[in-house]
Amino acid sequence: MAQAYARSFAGLCAGAIPTMLAGLPAGSRVLDIGCGPGALAAAARDASLDVVAVEPDPEMAALASRRLGQDVVVAGLPDLPLASGGFEAVLVNFVLNHVDNPAAAAHEVVRMAAPGGLVRATIWTSAPSAQGQLFRSVLEASGAVEPVFPRLADGVDFERSPDGLGMLLAAAGARVTDARMVDWVWRVAPDDFWAAPTGGVGGLGVAWSAQTPEVRDRMRVELDRLSEPLQEDGLIVLPATAAYVEARVPRS
Repeated sequence: MAQAYARSFAGLCAGAIPTMLAGLPAGSRVLDIGCGPGALAAAARDASLDVVAVEPDPEMAALASRRLGQDVVVAGLPDLPLASGGFEAVLVNFVLNHVDNPAAAAHEVVRMAAPGGLVRATIWTSAPSAQGQLFRSVLEASGAVEPVFPRLADGVDFERSPDGLGMLLAAAGARVTDARMVDWVWRVAPDDFWAAPTGGVGGLGVAWSAQTPEVRDRMRVELDRLSEPLQEDGLIVLPATAAYVEARVPRS
């Protein structure tokens, strides 16, 4: 799954990197929680930031370690083996939308930031995404069975929006200073997009695994057909949008 994610959705999530790093002073000590294959951490290092990267999946951590040329801490929210208040900026890029207990995870994120430090987080919202709508069209055109997607209980989940993410961090003790949507464009080769479902990545992987071999073959045919009008120079071009929140940890 790590290799499949690196080929596919890692490129999508990388679109938020400029927002996550904007204005951070050179030399700042930064924690990248859930670093995946290391794109954000690498960009932070290139911006002269002192980066520590954390990733719960060992295979993904190995990819990031090779990319960064440094060890990645293998750990995940809400239990990080790091001292409280050690970082001037804590970055959580598309992580809080995947954890089992968002409130506990948010408290751990805030614990990592130094007094007066920043927390910056992104999530996918509950609104349909362009990539999700494309894959939904592929499922329907292929006659695929409807998969059962895992969901958090109502009492555990939070509103997937800038306000909802802001309230999650505020409840953890941080003061929200910015909450908005950010937009970019994702360009991806059809083969790399297809690596996500066939590699078991996210909801696409859940949907893929629920189908028969015959339906899976039809799905690839339908992806090529449905994505053709969206392609430029052989790449599928999809608009992307996500919720972004910046919050500051009190000095006291």
